[in-house]
Amino acid sequence: MWLKSYLNFAERPLWALLADDLFAQTVPSKCVPADAALRVNTFLQHWRPSCNRLPYELKGILKVAKKYGLRLEGRAFSRKILRSMPMWDHGEADKAKIRRLGSQSRATACLKNVHMLTTVGDFEEFAAERDDPSHDRNSRCECDRCTSLRLENGCVDPDACYRRAEEFLNTLPQKWDPRGEHPEDHESALTTRAVELYEHTEGRVEIFDRRVTTHGTVGDAFRLFTGPEDVCNKLPAMNTVLTRGLTSVATDGSCLNNGERNAQAGAGVYHGPNHPRNQSVRLPNGMEQSNQSGEIVAAILAAQTAD
Repeated sequence: MWLKSYLNFAERPLWALLADDLFAQTVPSKCVPADAALRVNTFLQHWRPSCNRLPYELKGILKVAKKYGLRLEGRAFSRKILRSMPMWDHGEADKAKIRRLGSQSRATACLKNVHMLTTVGDFEEFAAERDDPSHDRNSRCECDRCTSLRLENGCVDPDACYRRAEEFLNTLPQKWDPRGEHPEDHESALTTRAVELYEHTEGRVEIFDRRVTTHGTVGDAFRLFTGPEDVCNKLPAMNTVLTRGLTSVATDGSCLNNGERNAQAGAGVYHGPNHPRNQSVRLPNGMEQSNQSGEIVAAILAAQTAD
């Protein structure tokens, strides 16, 4: 329960804010990032605290998280979640690249101390200034935005800062970069189109929910009991081409000696009499031999062969 409360970013308890500070201050002598203010949350960034120097309760939080495989995991996340992540030492960014960019330089120091960028959303919004039609991509640009940053903020070279912010964003994998195409861009349209296709169909129709995007706060992106494999940071393809009409397909799975050690399962797809896409397959030996497995395989085959 302590871990769950600590990762509740919607309504963080007061003690969690104190824990943030204790985690950030209790680190090895050569911790990166060196600035404690940039060490936002050990579960969202690469850095790790010195566990043996922490209070008993905070040690317990780290031990429980490690024991039960806590990590950020999901098929896709909303841009609200992506933009709320800390950009400095981002836990899913290329570690070597983001730490090299985070080392002391004039542009990096300016992003931190002058522009005060902290989250991915901050960096995204700031880097987008470089694409403004009125901006010249050089240190001598005199567009309104660059002039304002020089006079009011004291930024020496706004274009260099835009470029450095973009380089930080480029360390993010596809799943964590809010600038690209994401499943949430298509999910609403897919659902609406499916409802329209089936609204005049007789009988009970249950539309498959293809949404894979996790919404809410970054706390909703955490999962327990994850496997030892690395996190997959590639996004599923969601921009599908919808058919103009309906296709009716019968599917089924069957199993001989179901529940026994010598069980043999199969799957069948039926489009119509003598249809070229009709097929039946036997499940491979490495797959669980059961009626349920056969039904799942049949549904997959039907989806793969439909018009």
